[in-house]
Amino acid sequence: MQQRDPPDESGEPQDKPAALNRSSFIEWRTAALLMVVLMAAVVLWFEPWSERRVEPASLERMASPLPDKPSIAVMPFANLSDDAGQEDFVDGMTEDLISDMSAMSDLFVVAQEPVFEYKGGEYRVRDVAENFSVRYVLEGGVRRAGVRVRVKVQLIDALSGDYLWAETIDGVYDDVPAMRARIAQTVLGQLTIEQ
Repeated sequence: MQQRDPPDESGEPQDKPAALNRSSFIEWRTAALLMVVLMAAVVLWFEPWSERRVEPASLERMASPLPDKPSIAVMPFANLSDDAGQEDFVDGMTEDLISDMSAMSDLFVVAQEPVFEYKGGEYRVRDVAENFSVRYVLEGGVRRAGVRVRVKVQLIDALSGDYLWAETIDGVYDDVPAMRARIAQTVLGQLTIEQ
């Protein structure tokens, strides 16, 4: 509906100039264009299509040469529960996973004591790989609520910076050994494919 000015001296209403309507349209169009440009900048910055998520490690900066078989550091899993009392359970899950994977003759696994020095702190995958001379890093988190357990894991190739595998595994407390075995076997399968 067209806006009208109050009546003039003759008593007839006057139409508002079309320039005002064009002006508000131009302002709206400019705001919309700015939003599109801002959204495009955010997408370009985060590159959601890119597999690369971490800065790659360098073979030259590694403390020693890589082992002849796939090498991995299993980092201390994070406690994703609101209950700080679950910390021991989460640490136990990490320790048992390290033990399970160390028993596999096809893998070189960093012992739990050195990796637990990183517990609770910030770290870069690149630094972990270079310090321990490993190609792969496994990260994760555990949430426990009653008997329900959820484990989130992600496997990273530190030399390329690519995420090779990520999964969320749900189960109950009695399933924890089977959940660990599934993680270990999947990691072994992924690393065998990569080598």
